[in-house]
Amino acid sequence: MQLIVLEKKGVRVLAIQKDRTFTNLWVEDRNRKKPLQGDVILGVVNKVVNGKNAAFISLGSGKPGLLNGADTIKAQKRKTAGETPPAVSELIEEGQAILVQVKHEGYDRKGPLVTELVHLPGETLVYMPYAGYSAVAKAISKREEFLTFAKEYCIGNEGLIFRSKAREATNKQLIEELTAHRKVWTSIQDKMKNLRPPATIVTSNDFFEVVNKSFPIDRMEKVITNSSLVAEELEQRSINPNLIQVEGNHRRLRQLEEKLVELSQPTVKVGKAYIHIESTRALTAIDIDSGGADFGSIEETHKKVNEAAVMKIVEQVNLRNLAGTIMIDFLALSESEKSRLLQYIKETVSEDPRIIVGGFTHFGLIELQRKKQGLPLHKLTIEFE
Repeated sequence: MQLIVLEKKGVRVLAIQKDRTFTNLWVEDRNRKKPLQGDVILGVVNKVVNGKNAAFISLGSGKPGLLNGADTIKAQKRKTAGETPPAVSELIEEGQAILVQVKHEGYDRKGPLVTELVHLPGETLVYMPYAGYSAVAKAISKREEFLTFAKEYCIGNEGLIFRSKAREATNKQLIEELTAHRKVWTSIQDKMKNLRPPATIVTSNDFFEVVNKSFPIDRMEKVITNSSLVAEELEQRSINPNLIQVEGNHRRLRQLEEKLVELSQPTVKVGKAYIHIESTRALTAIDIDSGGADFGSIEETHKKVNEAAVMKIVEQVNLRNLAGTIMIDFLALSESEKSRLLQYIKETVSEDPRIIVGGFTHFGLIELQRKKQGLPLHKLTIEFE
């Protein structure tokens, strides 16, 4: 497994390559000034909208963030107590300073969504100072043990989410991480006292940290990059310099550029067949065209092309970071083959916890839902061609 880091024209692309295949992709616009998902900002209440039970928060750059009533601290406290949440107008007023975190980045004409319910992610724990509840990842079987830990060690309205890696941690390690989270939270509150809003307190655009949580960089076979700055940043993180190879025209970097070009196109090939991908504001539509593929009978051709298309679609959805509703128009199949295809899709996407397979619609389309996480690739400016 290798980490490929390509930096060009103000954009940094990080990719995991395994067995000559790119499995994960992160894109960072180095010149981007708009708030990113996870940023913690001391904002200013711009406008309270009573009819929507929401408020617009000035974040210092970009469009104001939308704070819904359910995402306020007092509403969360009332909710956990089984009481009716108050209206936003009862909680905050225009011109007031308020600490928020970006839940979802804004794009097109929409501003970001923000929340007062800050989440601080770590390797095994997500620390929530105002949640009032704790939760355990589905991959963990002994849920009660972790919930008991949370009940014992959480103070006041603190809450924890135990990530899958918590299974490998000892109680001592969990306590140490919880203590570290509390120190970060205390430092955030201390910084607030000396800042004039709006001001960013924590930035989350540290993509090396994002990658490292799922794919420890120091365990990579090699880190290949075209940027000496990237090498310096990694060495500052105590990554072994012997792992890092700086070479402007390395074939792995060329492969990544070629993949990025493919991901920017609406049509990709699978053998002789084609997959057409079109993203709109409402949904993503994917259509399969058999092209010149021929496996004997029409039925067998449709079956083979559809199966090959599933693998390519899963790859493209992942690398393009497509989310929301995804509708797929496969080649026509018999009812029995439809059932087999649906099962094959479920097995293929099982490793992506963000995807829910809805099944066939009345008109024979496959419907998927994928949880949003960051911006899709087509919303980012990448000009590597």
